[in-house]
Amino acid sequence: MQLDNLFFLTTEFNLYSLLMWISLIAMMLGIFRRKSFAILWAIIVASVAFYKIKYDLSCSMSIFGMDLMLISCLAYFGHKIKKLAPQIAYTCFASLCFIFIHPTLTKSLITYHNHSVTNIQLDSNGELLVKFQNQADLKLWMIENASQYDIIYPAFTPIDKSYSLDEYLIVNIQDNQNADALTDQIEGHNLVTYVEGNELLELKLPNHSPSTLNDSSLSLNDPHTNKQWMAKEFDLDKFHKNLQKAGTQKKTTTTIAILDTGIDSRHEDLIDNYTSTSQAYDSDDRGHGTHCAGIAAAVSGNKIGIASWIPQGLPIKVTSIKVMGRLGVGSQRTIINGILKAADSGYDVISMSLGGKSNPTRERAYREAVKYANEKGAIVVVAAGNSSMDARGYSPANTEGVIVVSALDSDMQLAEFSNTVDGLPYGIAAPGKDIYSTLPNSLYGPQSGTSMAAPFVSGIIGLMKYYNPQLTTKETYNILKKSAFKKNGQVIINPISALSATMSLEASE
Repeated sequence: MQLDNLFFLTTEFNLYSLLMWISLIAMMLGIFRRKSFAILWAIIVASVAFYKIKYDLSCSMSIFGMDLMLISCLAYFGHKIKKLAPQIAYTCFASLCFIFIHPTLTKSLITYHNHSVTNIQLDSNGELLVKFQNQADLKLWMIENASQYDIIYPAFTPIDKSYSLDEYLIVNIQDNQNADALTDQIEGHNLVTYVEGNELLELKLPNHSPSTLNDSSLSLNDPHTNKQWMAKEFDLDKFHKNLQKAGTQKKTTTTIAILDTGIDSRHEDLIDNYTSTSQAYDSDDRGHGTHCAGIAAAVSGNKIGIASWIPQGLPIKVTSIKVMGRLGVGSQRTIINGILKAADSGYDVISMSLGGKSNPTRERAYREAVKYANEKGAIVVVAAGNSSMDARGYSPANTEGVIVVSALDSDMQLAEFSNTVDGLPYGIAAPGKDIYSTLPNSLYGPQSGTSMAAPFVSGIIGLMKYYNPQLTTKETYNILKKSAFKKNGQVIINPISALSATMSLEASE
């Protein structure tokens, strides 16, 4: 097993393994002493352990089932031991057996589940991402295999070649070829480092029920703020008054890049806060990217449309990098190239309201791309996903170095559709249900999803980066977490406190 898989095991299964070992000891104690309550405790502890590996259902079930069989066997062979000393000795022996056998079984099962690329949907225009140690190996392999495989090179196009992202190529699988067999064949070559699937990601928003909010008490002059429940819940009036007191801190522009389906650059409530990366990205047939852009950076205080965190006249801009088509479908390759383009353009925040069920031990290209962006100064914000599951099983939400956002409803409860972010290093919650925002052709409307929660956070981080451009991802998240509301078991972003903490930090530097 490769080193990153071993790292995954030690971080992801350490607590699980401990709980399963405790379950084994409780089971044996119950058998030795004929105590049913101890056996009941063993079952409870095992159930808690299973919850701790709620990551990929099929893989978790396989590991849990195999460990239950192991515990049952070890406990069974000790049931006829009557004397205390042999019982103690057998308990030590059973513990050692578990400690040595459990990791081997776990590694084998994870390897099996990771190895298959046919259980995910791949881009038909290039299914496999192939990674090499260096350019020399890549070029040599291409020469040796040009006639055997349909090769697309390069896979990624970073400007900075000092990173390893230019050491990938794409292999397009022919109709008569088996994906798993081809993966085995390619990955077995001595020049190849590893192979992963070029996954397809599709936008799937949950159904929404329009909010009944109609509050005219807000002083902001944007006419649709009465339809934005977050405006009152998060005291948007006070937030903008605090911004007026803070004033303009610098002349250079801070930019929030929305990696999505495009943005309607001529929307009446976005045009003054919009900057173009490419004309090809300045339209939006789907509407998803435009909706996200309005949440992050619609012009506030312009007597038009909705309000966001960004006031009129402040040099904080939103831009579009189109990584998904009009049907809301994109691939891992297009998304990673979008991340690289945003990073190479010097953008401060990269907001991605996209993702899909996946396996982080197999998706190293995302990690390399996020690392590239982080080291270029960008903070990457990602939606947690809308499947009511653990976001650790979703990419790029489970990628190291991103801030992941779950969705809240208007009662400040975790939305019923939202994935959870408790198990991720940089998880936070924000409004994501019945969110009123911009739509193409200068229209407006509500949508729901963690897709809406992510740009909510991205807008705040855009302001934080404006007042303190040197903020790293870790520093930004620490501010967000320390200043957050703690309610209903959620760590909820607190924009007013977060911005105040950022300004205090900037003043002390």
